[in-house]
Amino acid sequence: MNYLVARVSDKEQRKALPAQKKKLYDYAERLRWKDEIDFKYIEFDETAFKENRRDFRALVIEPLKKQKDTAIVVFDKIDRYTRDSSSEEKAALTQMWKTGKIEMHFPSDNLYINRDSPAADLFRLDIGIALAGYYSSAIRDNVKRRFDQMINDGIWTGKAPIGYANFQEQQPDGKMLKGIRVDDVRAPHILKAFKLRSTGLPYKEITKIMKARGLVSNTIHRNPITLAQWAKIFENPFYVGRMRYMGKEYDHKYDTIIEPWLWDKVQDANLSRGQNKTKYASKPYLFKQLKCHTCGYSVTFDGPKRNGKYIYGKCTEFGGKHGAQWVNEDKLYEQVRELLRSIHLPESELPTLVAEVQKNYASEQEYYTSMKTGLQKEYDTLDEELEGLFRDRQQFASHHEMFERMVKKIEIRQKEILGEIQDHSDGDKAFVIGASYLIDVCSRAVKLFDAETSKLEQKRYLLSFILSNMTLEGEKLHFTLKEPFEDVINMSKTQNWCGWGESNSRLELGRLTY
Repeated sequence: MNYLVARVSDKEQRKALPAQKKKLYDYAERLRWKDEIDFKYIEFDETAFKENRRDFRALVIEPLKKQKDTAIVVFDKIDRYTRDSSSEEKAALTQMWKTGKIEMHFPSDNLYINRDSPAADLFRLDIGIALAGYYSSAIRDNVKRRFDQMINDGIWTGKAPIGYANFQEQQPDGKMLKGIRVDDVRAPHILKAFKLRSTGLPYKEITKIMKARGLVSNTIHRNPITLAQWAKIFENPFYVGRMRYMGKEYDHKYDTIIEPWLWDKVQDANLSRGQNKTKYASKPYLFKQLKCHTCGYSVTFDGPKRNGKYIYGKCTEFGGKHGAQWVNEDKLYEQVRELLRSIHLPESELPTLVAEVQKNYASEQEYYTSMKTGLQKEYDTLDEELEGLFRDRQQFASHHEMFERMVKKIEIRQKEILGEIQDHSDGDKAFVIGASYLIDVCSRAVKLFDAETSKLEQKRYLLSFILSNMTLEGEKLHFTLKEPFEDVINMSKTQNWCGWGESNSRLELGRLTY
């Protein structure tokens, strides 16, 4: 049995499924497949990322595992397959085509993959996944930007701290109102605890007292507040009207539990304990996020050290001594340079790669246009509702507050829609920038890393762009090479750039070619 798979990201995009279905059925007809005999058509709405792909696993992966005969799995385009190169589903299907259990076909991308596919085809697949991922990542980044805007507006987007409670209530119009309010049960206990701490009473004593008073957490387990939790509570400015987000503080719009003078006294009590804070994170070390390959703990750097010139790194050995030695950072730097030398795209292949990027960009443009059209339609519908409310305003003469609340809800949603449209617009631009950076890295990685004009932050970004899971064992760096750089290295080693963009000419309709 072969499979035609159509997928959209969510229910709002289901209107795009018929177009995918038609393309897939046209392709099946080209392969001379008969419906229900040679293939099975599957469609679902589910994200292309690893967090939630239950339908993909149940409808595609599991049946393929049980099937004994070799199967062809057809997706219209690469981005309908996955946008996440690290997903379990991609790993499962990759293992299947590597062992000859399946072939994967992408008709609109003129690409098919099997165990005999050349490096050029595998590179095209990885490029397609990477570029699709860039676009979606850019959208997520801009969603985060909207969260940042909510923070600026004084709205807390997460779970309320103990002493407050998250709530959601259904309004007369059927919509849900979400927010945060003071927890009348726990807030008095929090106020009492702050007063005790302002006198200099230790966390341990406060923990005992509040446990005796019956204060428990607002989680499902309802456990007493621990000493460590009290330490965080007394440093949380939310109780005095400010919320801390990404290292910065913002005024919030909720009622306060304690007065500013009490907050200041508690902070003075905290400072009197002489808590020392490390400044290590601010030091200019290239590999400061490195972990030990042996025990998994952090590798700390120091320097210039010993002879006043070099920087050295060594495992902290917090998990136990295992003979870690100081390693010269220059040795790690040279290992990275050696790797970057192997990431090279011939200049003759750059035009073809640019064309591939443009093809992927055209695919993302369809998604961008579809989402923008849907959002604009919702915005216009809300506009009509708003006009209707003001036209019938007299009906709300005795319900002025309800009228204002309904208007405000519509205006808030319209603001969110404009933000989402901007997110997709920014993501569209970021897609092109990210793809351009990928090509730039592949063509001159060593120059970018060695350039005297490159700042430390730029070098770190380059490392994170190419590598992941970096660990240190003795003087040797271990890492995972991100896609598609591994394929670039393999093709550079074998000089196997021939057949780029032409490999699908080997596809013989109606049968597998191994």
